Amino acid sequence: MPLQQLRESDGPIEAQLPSHMQRIKFEKLQLSALCSNQYVVGTILVKFTPHESGTGEKIFKMVLEESTAQQSVSNLATINTFIFGKLVIDCEHALKQGDTVVLTKFQVSTSPSASKDGRHALQLELSEETGTTVYAYAKSVKESAASSIVHSPIIQRPKIGMQDYTYVPLNQIKDGVTVNVYGVVKFFKPPYRSKGTDFCSTVTIVDASNGRLNCVLFNGNSDLLPKIYKVGDVVRFHRIKIQEFNKELQAVNAAGFSALTFDGTPGASLKPRTSSKSYQFTTTDQLTVEELRRWANVNLSIHKPTVKLSEVKPAEYFDLTCQLIAKAVVDHSSVLLKVWDGTKCPHTLWQIPVDMNTLEGDPADIHRLCKLSADVLVYDNHVGAANSLKVGTYVTIHNIHTKFATLNTEKPSRSLDTAPGMEFHLHGGTSYGRGITVLPEDCSDVQQLRQSLESALLADQDSLGDLTLLEILNTSSRSSAPERATATHVERCHQESATVLTAHQHIKSTSIQEVMDQTPPQKYRIRAKMVNYQPQALHQSVKLYCPKCHSLQEIPCDDHIDNLLQDAYSPDSMAVAPDSQSPDALWYQTATWEAEGQRHRRITVHFVKSDEAQRIPERSTILVEGVTLNELYRLSKRFGSIIPITSRTKCLTLNELSIPFLIQDRKWHYGCRHCSHPQPMDALQSLSQTGPWESSVIAKILGIQLLRYVFVMRFTLDDGSGSLDALLWDEAERFFGISATDVVVDDALQEKLTRIMDTLCPPRTSKDDCPWLECCIKSYYVNEGSEQKTHYQIFDTVVAGAEDF
Repeated sequence: MPLQQLRESDGPIEAQLPSHMQRIKFEKLQLSALCSNQYVVGTILVKFTPHESGTGEKIFKMVLEESTAQQSVSNLATINTFIFGKLVIDCEHALKQGDTVVLTKFQVSTSPSASKDGRHALQLELSEETGTTVYAYAKSVKESAASSIVHSPIIQRPKIGMQDYTYVPLNQIKDGVTVNVYGVVKFFKPPYRSKGTDFCSTVTIVDASNGRLNCVLFNGNSDLLPKIYKVGDVVRFHRIKIQEFNKELQAVNAAGFSALTFDGTPGASLKPRTSSKSYQFTTTDQLTVEELRRWANVNLSIHKPTVKLSEVKPAEYFDLTCQLIAKAVVDHSSVLLKVWDGTKCPHTLWQIPVDMNTLEGDPADIHRLCKLSADVLVYDNHVGAANSLKVGTYVTIHNIHTKFATLNTEKPSRSLDTAPGMEFHLHGGTSYGRGITVLPEDCSDVQQLRQSLESALLADQDSLGDLTLLEILNTSSRSSAPERATATHVERCHQESATVLTAHQHIKSTSIQEVMDQTPPQKYRIRAKMVNYQPQALHQSVKLYCPKCHSLQEIPCDDHIDNLLQDAYSPDSMAVAPDSQSPDALWYQTATWEAEGQRHRRITVHFVKSDEAQRIPERSTILVEGVTLNELYRLSKRFGSIIPITSRTKCLTLNELSIPFLIQDRKWHYGCRHCSHPQPMDALQSLSQTGPWESSVIAKILGIQLLRYVFVMRFTLDDGSGSLDALLWDEAERFFGISATDVVVDDALQEKLTRIMDTLCPPRTSKDDCPWLECCIKSYYVNEGSEQKTHYQIFDTVVAGAEDF
């Protein structure tokens, strides 16, 4: 029941309310759509006579005073409270001045009269739409007001269904009344900060009566304003006040204002967008929304298709629905948003130079989608909204301006090295609806956008796959914006040098002799030729690196692994198949057979049970024991994940860690023998149901310190003044544009690595015929016994045009 009674004799208030409810003091109140798990306690200080709005809906106002032992004198101690609709009928006679009341499921909004009446800056709003319950608290002392509640029954109105709201056609609204209306959005501005403390949203709505109404809505919490995503949305406003402004009627939100917004597309979901947790929406309302959708679709030119990146033209303004893939602060008054919508702009685009360290987003996504993304520069009052966006969010950016770049273009300043192209700007101000709207996952526009994004990834899979790891890792460069290598700069350096600096182009080049004459540690930019490199057998350049103990290990050779596997199934150490009824067997199925031609060798395969991977070998995980290296190779071509194990003590465990602990996607994963603490296989039982079967997850569960594949090479560089040996290892993947993990299993990448090295250091060629290399190197000391020796290492350098090899 919306009005109930609590008695002092039944115990304290908190004991009579649901256990999940918590009291909140007036001074702790904040703007919110609905306080569903909190309650307030107050004494009715002033009670006003109920009045009717322009729609005939009753409104009952009272002033509550905080019921505390130590009464505060501040304006936070009293708060305006409004009761709406049929709840007024229950409360107007039952509640009297001096009564103590407990209120639950109330809304909190800004009080427009706080500056005049000196009360709380917020106000409480109650209605059955939000599920409000008002508790009258009766004390044992028979005070006049309280005793009437104790001895008189609460007035209970018969349940005769939900209240019928009256909606006024837009051509019939009049000045000075509070009304309820339906309309179609003809124009809107996303919520923006007003000159005061509130947020403001401007909406123009129309309806079939040929009426038109401009609404200016304010609230201290932007989430409580109407959730309008695009022109053509249908809105329902309850309790808007009509007033004249500049000789035109204008609507503002009155006390108790509430809004529902619907997608304006005919046939779309009728689920409203609203901040209210409870609202009334009848069959009549459904028919009204559908009728407005049909009317707008036939009579208004507002359902125009969304402009795609592939359709944009210079010197035009448009709205773009897209996904955010990265963002970065450019300066105090501008923010960069990298976005895509699944289509490719036909024009060359301006790449905004920013400090790569400030770019927030997945480097893999940034560069995987670089051919399909656009940089949007957001200015001034939109910076706050842009900064609050999360990467991956779907948004509509309203009133983007496109133009071709010029050398004297607006901020940020342009370098002469920056390639010209089309620019995307969201200028300051709110003219023409300028702003950013965040779209939820269930929005019809987002659903269409996601289909477009998925189609784009499938269609461009080959071209996207051509993007090298070099491009991905370049976003992690330590370069600052002025040092950033632009597309034009890369192209020019490619003509002059076989390598390109990713930073420090401003540093003057130093001769090798000068480098060797100076004391470490130092950083230099040099120009030299590669006259030799080690190892010459390039497959030996890939090592295994432990990020914990920083050790480098050779990749075990096939013969060594095969010998270890043979030792595991030798008669002296024959594993015993686990009991099929053991608890561990609940998460796998076991199959055992004798190896062909070898009676004394059993092959055992434990198939991990998983609903998702059931009967799909490519997605299955198996534990294998008693296999040879060749059998391991064959199994790896068939099954998604393979874990070589042994079960000498009826407990499935890993082999010696020189054997890979996991083979997945043709990649052999090893663990560090010094830093790993292997666990029994039953630790994986929980993963069989939850997943994911990723190498890092499996390694963590099994207590394995995962080793990384890395390149380690030594280049001999000579510039005529002298020569030195420079190590290339921690930035080698960036240097070559090749993943060390992938090159181990990919013959094409191995050939690419060979072509790169043959270009940088042509075989059987004199030094004069070798190409020049631009390199950044750093010097440092290494203790070798009792001596300190100077070593050099290459950094912030990449092979020019590595993707073309």
